[in-house]
Amino acid sequence: MKRKFNADENLDNALGDVMEILKRQEQMKREKQYQAWCNQFASPSSDFGRKLKGGYIAGVELQPDRWIQHGLDLIGSRKGFGTIQLSDGVQGADFRAYLPYPVFQMGAEIFLKGMWLYQHDECRKIQSDTYIAEERRNSYFEKLKSLSKEHDLLKLIQRVQAIEVYSKDAELLRFLKILGGISNKFYLPVTNSQYRWADERYPKRFYKDSLKRAGADSFKSYPNHWLISRLFAEAAERLEFIWTVQTND
Repeated sequence: MKRKFNADENLDNALGDVMEILKRQEQMKREKQYQAWCNQFASPSSDFGRKLKGGYIAGVELQPDRWIQHGLDLIGSRKGFGTIQLSDGVQGADFRAYLPYPVFQMGAEIFLKGMWLYQHDECRKIQSDTYIAEERRNSYFEKLKSLSKEHDLLKLIQRVQAIEVYSKDAELLRFLKILGGISNKFYLPVTNSQYRWADERYPKRFYKDSLKRAGADSFKSYPNHWLISRLFAEAAERLEFIWTVQTND
């Protein structure tokens, strides 16, 4: 029995050595890839960069679904606190995740503006290769900006709530009310500047000038990410039903 134990122990040690060698090789490979990736940006060629070809220029997207999907992508960009480790080293779900203010604000704003675009028949009919004249593009773009030049989510929610289709739909009206509540409870800016919704993206320090005291940013209390993610996902499904299925009936 003693000889068998030693043999098993030697086998375990050998396997451990092999795993360690493979781990070091993988680390060296990734380090080499990382350095090569950095070098291409540290010393770029003269024609290096992102460029449009064929005489095209970039302009505002007016297809509502693209705005909705982009908003969902941002809402899905969570910040996690640790992950559950499954068997064989497979990474599972987050223990807890949340949406930092900048991600939530941008995702919600883009989603709401997608909802606003949906009311326009011309926008709903846009396909991947649909052309919209410059004058029309600029007109829509100015209207989108005027919904809230301060990027105020509460103002945007009010503007979208006023659209007749949404004001008469119980599910989407509830979504907008819940979104307003979440914004007020967890994401309301704490500064008083005109553009406070945009300013809130930057790190904050809290001051009490009368006592000449200050404290680092600890003003953070966010809901679980999966709750917000589900809220937006269900709203997106309802929008698709209203503007594609129900409208075509």
